[in-house]
Amino acid sequence: MEITKKIHLLKIDFSVQITPEISLPRFVNVLILFGNSITVIDSGVKNSYPFIYDYIQKQGRKISEIKTLILSHAHPDHIGSASKIKKDTGCKIIGHLNEKSWIENIDEQYKMRPVPGFYGLVDESVKLDTVLTGGESLTFDDDIHAKIINTPGHSKGSFSILFKDDSVLFTADSLPVENDIPTYDNFKELKKTIQNIKSIPDYKTLLSSWMSPLEDKANIVSFIEKGDQYLDRLDSCVKKHYSDKEEKPLDNCAKVIHELGLPVTFVTPLVDRAFKTHV
Repeated sequence: MEITKKIHLLKIDFSVQITPEISLPRFVNVLILFGNSITVIDSGVKNSYPFIYDYIQKQGRKISEIKTLILSHAHPDHIGSASKIKKDTGCKIIGHLNEKSWIENIDEQYKMRPVPGFYGLVDESVKLDTVLTGGESLTFDDDIHAKIINTPGHSKGSFSILFKDDSVLFTADSLPVENDIPTYDNFKELKKTIQNIKSIPDYKTLLSSWMSPLEDKANIVSFIEKGDQYLDRLDSCVKKHYSDKEEKPLDNCAKVIHELGLPVTFVTPLVDRAFKTHV
């Protein structure tokens, strides 16, 4: 999908295997920047690379033109094909300092954040060539300018990218989606990030990893506000139920999910881990 002449969005469908019997359908957006060379932002899950390559070729461009791959954070649906793209193109890989260890050692990431079906979602570890700390201004091919904005919460090193010349803001997974699965690493940081994003000026189009593009300012404000209110509902419910002693693992998580009318497939150790950051 062409957002601007230079910025394109590609939706990639995948599923998370919760149990041998249950899978959760998901999708992730990848950004592709077309300048004199090509920059890819996030790589999707394992085996997403053919979809990325096919899209590039349909634009009349070559895979060998990929010079840079930016990873907005370390989670498997964003780094899954990074190693393969690096091997195929020799591109430079850029990521955040606070995500470095999880990108460069996926076993460490899985140990600390055991996503169901993890090794079916991510190919292998990959080394970063450039490490960001936030606040950097990046230029691609002299005609694509980007500002890196720290937006932690979903993960400790998550960042958003503002393309001021194109009036486009990409927030990756940094904004929660109303009634979607709660998979953040730090509730308090995520609340602060929402306020930070609300204050960002100079953009007309909001892109994220979890939704279709938003171009109307009223819709953008509404989307962000609904995500913020969803977090508040979660917080109230979590503090209500997580004050109780659990009889068995995930009991409190299940109570929160049930009370809010969310899908039972959300009752996972990953969501329980997010809820425990509230208390």
